[in-house]
Amino acid sequence: MSFLDQCDKKNIHNRNIDVATYSWDADHVLVVGELKEQRYVGFINNFGERIVPGIYHHMKIELLIDTRTKTIKDVAVSLPRVPRGDCPAMVSSLDQIKGMNITRGFSSKIRKMVGGNKGCAHLNTLLLAMAPAAVQGAWINIAWLQKEAVPPDPQTGRHLVDSCWAWRKDGPLVAEKGIQVEK
Repeated sequence: MSFLDQCDKKNIHNRNIDVATYSWDADHVLVVGELKEQRYVGFINNFGERIVPGIYHHMKIELLIDTRTKTIKDVAVSLPRVPRGDCPAMVSSLDQIKGMNITRGFSSKIRKMVGGNKGCAHLNTLLLAMAPAAVQGAWINIAWLQKEAVPPDPQTGRHLVDSCWAWRKDGPLVAEKGIQVEK
């Protein structure tokens, strides 16, 4: 039995993150991320402010990604709903990620660059959720647009090694796929 089966099922809050990838052309994908946070109950927060039910945060990030290099070529941010009057100032906070590559270390670079009081926690959460989806979308776009199968390459998949339990260096999947692992 799940925990949800055991609770009273009064949904009080949802945070939904949706990421979609679109083929832009042979060399680019458009990755669209959207975060919507909704409160289903009213309450008074720790500052004595009355919070009414409804959408509390709604933000969208669009990234144009070079599929070969995983470089962010352009970024657009929109903030249809934010809770504070100074939040709209963050609409340009991600402009500085143009030119960055989505590779190992991307998340820590983002946290240093626009984390804390240098950015918006919700935009950063959305961006960090979008990054792995952007890489997967880039791979899919390349594979989908190829007209014929590409011969196996032992270098293919090296970036996956030790990215998770299934792709661990000494695991059966890496051996099965014939991925050459650095010793």
